Amino acid sequence: MKNPPIEEFIWEELSTNEQTTQQTQPEKEQVKEVEKTLPNIDEIYQKAFNEGYEKAKNESALDCEQKLSNLKNQYDTKLLNSNAELKQSLQLIDARFNETKETIKNLENDMINIAIEISQKIIEKEMQNPETLKNLIRKTLSFAKSDKIKLKLNEKQAKLIEDEFNNIEIIGDPALEMGTIIVEEDSNIIDASINTKLEELKRSLINES
Repeated sequence: MKNPPIEEFIWEELSTNEQTTQQTQPEKEQVKEVEKTLPNIDEIYQKAFNEGYEKAKNESALDCEQKLSNLKNQYDTKLLNSNAELKQSLQLIDARFNETKETIKNLENDMINIAIEISQKIIEKEMQNPETLKNLIRKTLSFAKSDKIKLKLNEKQAKLIEDEFNNIEIIGDPALEMGTIIVEEDSNIIDASINTKLEELKRSLINES
């Protein structure tokens, strides 16, 4: 087999290259057209990022809002519970205060009663002394407005002063308690009895307490 002459070989190679060039040129143009129709990759990334960012921001905002709502509900619940506990505590303190106040008042009343009883015994003992009895009667008579007077006493005490007050009518009554001093006028009665005065004092002290 004979090799073709060099001129023919070169000519065939040139022809082949020209045909290849003529065939690939349209393909390149087609690729360029396709590339023009394809979206920019940077734009795709940017769009995806923006969408992802907005979605994340919205989800984060919703999550924060939900957490804030939960915290507010928890706070409101604790506040209501605290207010209820505080109200209950105040009611308990108020009840204890009233109980203590009532106890103190009862103690004060008991002390007043004891003091009155002691005072009564001391005064009754003092009034066994004729001079003490006479002084008390003179003071009582100073409040009288009339000369016509009746003086009522316990019978035993009446005997102790019967010689002292000759200008008035003295009535000794065994039914009257020791320490009774009653001055009667036409339109007025003066009760200076020990028990009467002590009862008045007792009521005054209890009202003040």
